[in-house]
Amino acid sequence: MKKRIRIFFGFILCILLCACSSKEKQETGMYVYYLNADKNALIQEEYAVFGIEDALKKLEFHGVLTTDVRVEKFKQNSTKLELYFGLDYYSMDKGTEVLSRAAIVQTLTQIENVQFVVFYVGDQPLTDNNGHEIGMMRAEDFVQNTGSSIASYQTTDLTLYFADKDGQHLKKKKFSNVRYNVNTSIERLIVEQLMKGTNATGYQSTIPKTATLLGVSVKEDICYVNLDSKFVSDSYDLNPEVTIYSIVNSLVSNSNISKVQILIDGVSDVMYKGTVDLARPLKGDEKLLKE
Repeated sequence: MKKRIRIFFGFILCILLCACSSKEKQETGMYVYYLNADKNALIQEEYAVFGIEDALKKLEFHGVLTTDVRVEKFKQNSTKLELYFGLDYYSMDKGTEVLSRAAIVQTLTQIENVQFVVFYVGDQPLTDNNGHEIGMMRAEDFVQNTGSSIASYQTTDLTLYFADKDGQHLKKKKFSNVRYNVNTSIERLIVEQLMKGTNATGYQSTIPKTATLLGVSVKEDICYVNLDSKFVSDSYDLNPEVTIYSIVNSLVSNSNISKVQILIDGVSDVMYKGTVDLARPLKGDEKLLKE
């Protein structure tokens, strides 16, 4: 009988120790990111587990959010967190804005069920210097370079897929030493380069100039490209598969992803031009390639 009692209490003790260990693990390991004194890099401070409101308070405490630049309200829709700022958000200089945005996104995406963050200023989506919407952001969209310049750039070589002169096949075009900001993910860079198009003889652009890139993100090995409805309504007179696989093949060939999910205004249940089903992620396919 005594042996059974000892076993019982030993079992209870193991449960309590495991619970304490689990609780300790949950309450550590989350970080708040903020700007250093020179405002040219990010630093971090570790905290116990926090929620959205608590995180915003901590960002305010560390000076990322201020009286002028503050979150007036937020909404969470599934894994997307929307933050609404006042018009004073645009009073920040570009360097500070980029780092502040990185600090906010990297902090908030640690919270359970928050994978993407979207900024709104005066109820309008945040845009870049060219008027393009920034769209959904994830932590991986920003590169934290402690002690490095906020204006750091690097170069890469890209092989992009455009339409041929007849619009029925794909043609590869190589770009050397493409210069981009370290805070831009390679996947976003690829899509932006496709959107810039090409004037090279024998090639046609595949993404209309009027289209807006709402977001580029990667989860596991899938790249999610979110474009607005003008990508469909204002598209060029090309083979629909050429348009879609110019994006898919360009991303798969130049980054570490294996599939691409294209969304239109955040919706994947779309049959592009009645031909290409966008409901599921697509793998690269070179059957349309014309060398």
